[in-house]
Parts: sequence; C-alpha cells; structure tokens
Amino acid sequence: MNDRYLFKAKRVDNGEWVQGNLIQSCDATDGWESIIIPAKNSNMFAKHIGHGYGNLGFENWYRVNPSTICRCTGSKDKNGELIYENDIMKNKHNSYRVVWDNEEGSWMLELDSVSLYGLGEANSKKYEVIGNIFDNPQLLESEE
Repeated sequence: MNDRYLFKAKRVDNGEWVQGNLIQSCDATDGWESIIIPAKNSNMFAKHIGHGYGNLGFENWYRVNPSTICRCTGSKDKNGELIYENDIMKNKHNSYRVVWDNEEGSWMLELDSVSLYGLGEANSKKYEVIGNIFDNPQLLESEE
C-alpha cells in the first residue's frame, strides 16, 4: 500500500491513535461519521466459515474524532517514522509543524505560524518527528 494514502486520528472511545484508511460519511449513524480501518488485520472482507460467511469484523474499525484526522505525507523522517499532517518535527535548531500549503500544492514545515519550508523526501531525512500538536503543543514553543 502506498503510505501517502494513510490517515491517523484519535479514537473516540479511548483517545489512542490509530492509522489506516479513512472513511467519512455525512449520513452515517451518530458517532460513525469518521472511522479508520487499519491497513492490516482489518477483517475488511467477510471470512468464509464452514459453508456460511462471517461478519466484516467491525471490532477492528475505529470511530475517530474528526478534529484529529491527519493525512500522511508519504515521507519518513530520519528515523524511518512516517510523517503526518500536524506532526511536530525538529532539526538541530527549531521545531516545525507539518502543514499542507494550498498555494504551493505541497507539504511544508511551518515555523512560528509564518515561515514555510518545503518538506521533500530528501529534506525530511534532516528532521525527526518528536510529537504532534494534539498531544504535545508545548513542543512548538520558542526555545529563545
């Protein structure tokens, strides 16, 4: 699977992060408007049990908080960790937030909500993911 099509978000039931395929629907039953189905071990297809068919394995489908949904950039940091939207990345001098820039049409590193630096595959190897804005907003505070 191509990583750039993955998403991550916080589960509604326990607040843990899950990653996988995102499904959103405006006409779903309350609480099921946004779900993530893991890319592996999802039981997405019915299992053949004896002569009948099993269920779809909804126990591996997770309801998520829509405000925490983050798209995968498809790039990895210097430690091989996938980089997602709203991750906080650090180099020797600064911490940056990963954002999508509509004007540039690309992933960028945002410093102080103003300056943007491109996040290309080669550039991503100079940084490491140290957290995200949901769990670690203090990591973006100025070090000065």
